[in-house]
This record gives sequence, structure tokens and C-alpha cells, in this order.
Amino acid sequence: MLETDSRKQTLPKLRPFIQGFFFLFFLFLFWRVSFPFTEDLTKNFFFNLDPLILFGLALSGSLVLTALLASLATVLVTVFFGRIFCGWICPMGSVFDFFARYIPERKKEKNYGKGKYKNGKYYLLSFFVFGSLFGLTFALFLDPMVFFFRVLTLNVYPPAVYAANFFLDLIRPAALSLGFIKLSMLSFQQPVFDLALFSLLLFLGAVGLISLERRFWCRNICPLGALLSLLARFSPWGRKVSDACSECSKCAKACPMNAIAETYTETSAHECIQCERCETVCPVDAISFGFQAPGEQKYSYSPSRRGMLISAAGGILAASAAVSAVPRQIINPSLIRPPGALVEKDFLNTCVRCGECMKACPTHGLQPAILQAGFEGFYTPVLMSRVGGCEDKCNLCGKICPTGAIRNLPLLEKQYAVMGNATIERNLCIAWEQGKLCLICDEICPYDAVEFRMVTDEKCTIQRPYVIEDKCVGCGMCEKACPVKGKAAIFVTPINEVRKNNGSYITEKVKRLRTVKDDNVDYYKEIRVESGGKVTQPAPSASSAPADSMPENELPPGFVK
Repeated sequence: MLETDSRKQTLPKLRPFIQGFFFLFFLFLFWRVSFPFTEDLTKNFFFNLDPLILFGLALSGSLVLTALLASLATVLVTVFFGRIFCGWICPMGSVFDFFARYIPERKKEKNYGKGKYKNGKYYLLSFFVFGSLFGLTFALFLDPMVFFFRVLTLNVYPPAVYAANFFLDLIRPAALSLGFIKLSMLSFQQPVFDLALFSLLLFLGAVGLISLERRFWCRNICPLGALLSLLARFSPWGRKVSDACSECSKCAKACPMNAIAETYTETSAHECIQCERCETVCPVDAISFGFQAPGEQKYSYSPSRRGMLISAAGGILAASAAVSAVPRQIINPSLIRPPGALVEKDFLNTCVRCGECMKACPTHGLQPAILQAGFEGFYTPVLMSRVGGCEDKCNLCGKICPTGAIRNLPLLEKQYAVMGNATIERNLCIAWEQGKLCLICDEICPYDAVEFRMVTDEKCTIQRPYVIEDKCVGCGMCEKACPVKGKAAIFVTPINEVRKNNGSYITEKVKRLRTVKDDNVDYYKEIRVESGGKVTQPAPSASSAPADSMPENELPPGFVK
């Protein structure tokens, strides 16, 4: 009896401790997703443990990454020990357990072992499975790992940066007076994200549903929970009740998943998350956990066949509608994908909308798409250059992507990945429209893709910008820096974008075009024709040798070491 009492006193402390450890570990990994970044095996630890992501990618025909095979460990643990992942590891479950202490549950009639919405998660899973088979992986954005990371990125990260800058502003005078120059000058770029309010409302809604049922999300919505529930259905490990049970109902009241039947002796194996709260509250020590014969002291229920057929048909219809939508057929001029993104169809099938690339982007130019890529592209990353361009010294989005939707390109390779081309709208450009000298786009371009030449027209003779398409990669640094208010006078469109699922972006032709101007490539023919003026080309420099003769360890001209 003393041993049992000691175990009962330990269990309530053990699970919160383990939950807290994994939750803090999740926050630590989130914090580490920033520039600069050092790769290690833990960078996508929680995503790699998620079998729903692996399942979704396999169904859609996308490449199954070796790292995601670690999720098979979660599958095996669930088959033998039930939904331990949901009860002990999942950060979303930890959030719900935390808020459950402060949100009162609405009083309701005795309804143990039953639930109005329990089958909802299975219908969502069916929708997801058949949608993925026909190329729609949109339902992955409801995965708890994806959902929570996205909430941290869009809703927690920006105010955290604001608070850090506010604190630095407070201590800046003292730091300067004490001689801490670096600290006095330290500041962080404030991130802003589209769809932040929508993301916050979704999260608050998920938390608020606790007032209806404890862990409402886990019981009725979570697609990962539905998958693990199916795997745990015949788990040999579970709750056992002895004849000493007094039917006091304390165990059923304490169960956060409503997994205990009205008889108090039977347990739903696919709903139980192995939290063992029932054991700790039992006044007669009638409850224990261990291995048992299949079906012993268990009960189960199944979703209706009609509901599964309707949800499966809904997934197929949604996938068909997404594939035939107008954005799939027409290139949106504002749809700029990150460098190294797979071809659009495969990108949409592989991206899980987690927001890791948006968190990692040092300029915060990567933003969640609204309708630029249609309904199926919702929440996928797009580059909004007016918010921030793509730094030429950063390839972090490819390094951190958990599914390979953005290829992990070496830095030099990434600098050859063309996202689009910049275009100058002359009626907005200060140099073209107002005849005033403005060299900002040329000065900021890291690829030397903007050239200013003296051009004479009816207004005046002044230096005016031209974009060299063969050098421009569409990084958008010029668009971000353009001093014109509102819409920039120079902006990026997907013209000439190059996207590959494999192979190198660096070809001999591209290397030759990236070298500085030589006599064989007349970049200024268009200028002479349009302006009627005479344009003088600069004398060839010593670095204008053919690309083939460049040493392998040298960056091509236009790049800065």
C-alpha cells in the first residue's frame, strides 16, 4: 500500500515536468530558427516525430525525407503504449492543459464515454487522406506541430521583438554612459506578418473551446490525434480496474479526454492519452496501468460510414477545385517564391505551412500567402519585397524547411536561383519621371543587375536605371529600398523565374551571363534605340574574363565575399 501511495504522489508531478520539458524544448528550437543558423539533428525534432506529415507527403507523391522516417518511432510507441505522444509530448496538448486550470468548463449532464463531436477528427482525417491522394495537402496546416509553430511565428515572435527593443531603449542611455557601445547600438528589426490576426483568432478559438470540453481540439479536431487514435485502438497497454472499484465516478470526472465509460471499468483505448490522472484520484486504489489482453476492459466506437464517405468525397472535390482554379493556370505577378522552391505543383504538395521559413528570414520578407496562389496556397510562403528583400548572404529558408519544399541549397547555388526579375515603372521612378538623380536601386543591388547610363530625352540628360535581366535574380532588395512612397518604382515579378526539383542552378550559360559586361554582349542596344541618344560603354575591366576561366573558389563578379 505504501508503494502504491508513493506512486500516486509521484505521478501528478511527473507528467507536468515531462510536458514542461518538451514544451520548453519546442520554444528553444523555435528561438534557434534565426540568422545565422547552425544545422544539427534537432533542428526539426518535433516535425520529424510527426507521422501525419510523413503520411501526407507519401500520399501526395512528394519525396519522403529520410529525417521524417523518425516519425515511425512515434507510430511504434503508439501501437504498443497508446497515445503517449498526445498526453506527454505534444506542445499543443501542454497549452490546453495549462489553460484548463483557468478556463472553467461549462456544467453539463453526466455523459461519460460519449461525445457529440468525437467523430469529427476522423472525418477531417478522411478529408485529408483523399485530398492528399489528389494533390491537396492543405489539411496539414491543422497539424498541431505546424499550427503551434505558426502561432509562435505570427503572434508571439513580433511582440517579443517589440518588448526586446523597448527594453533596449530603456537601458540605452545607461549602456552608453558606462561605455557599452555595442549594447547601446543594439536593436532588432521589427517583424510584421500578414494573416497574424487570423492566426491569433484561430488559436484563441482553439483555446476557448476548452470551456465546452477539456482538450476539445484533441478530442474532436486534431488530424494527428485521429491518426494516432487509429494506431492506439488495439494497444496492449492501458487502464485496468479491479473489483475494488466503488463507482464513485471521480476517475471519469478527472479524465480530460472523456475516455472512461459509464461503467467506470471500461476505457476507450483510442481516446486515452495515458495521463493516468484517473489512477491518482481513485480513493480505493482500484486503477492501475499495464499490459492486458486485447479487448480486455476496453470499448470502442466507429464513425458512421456515411460521414466517412461524405468527408472523402469532400476531399476529392476540394482537390479537384484547387487544381482547376484560375491561379493554377495564370501566373500571379505577386507570387514570388523563396529561392530554391520546388516547381509550384510539387511545392504546394510538399509545403506544410508551418512558417519556419518566415521566422528564419532575416528581413521578414517571407510572408504567408493569402490568395496569391489560390485556396490551396493559403499560408504558403511568398516573398513580399516591399516588406523585405532576399539577402544574398542567407540561405536559411532552405536549411530549416522540414519537408524539402524549399531546397537546401549551398549559398553560392542559392545566389543563382532566379526568383523573378525586377521591372522599372518609369512613370513612378524619380530618375525617369522627375528627371532627378536617384541611384539607390543600383547601390543596393547585390548582384550588380541595375545599371545607370546617361540618357537624353525631351526632358533632360540624366542618369537613368535599367535592369540587366541576365543578372537579376529577383531578390527584391531594390524594391525594398526604393524611396518612392507606396508602390515602389522598381518591383519584382515572376518573369524568368527558374525552379528545379533537383539539379544545379549554375550552368555554363548562366555563369557566362553573370560575368561583367564584355564586347560580345551589348546590354545597351535597347537604351540607344529607345532614347535616340549615344551611350558609352565602360572599358572592359580585368575581371571580364570568360566564366570558364574563373577559379572554382572564386565567386562570380557581382557577388561580394
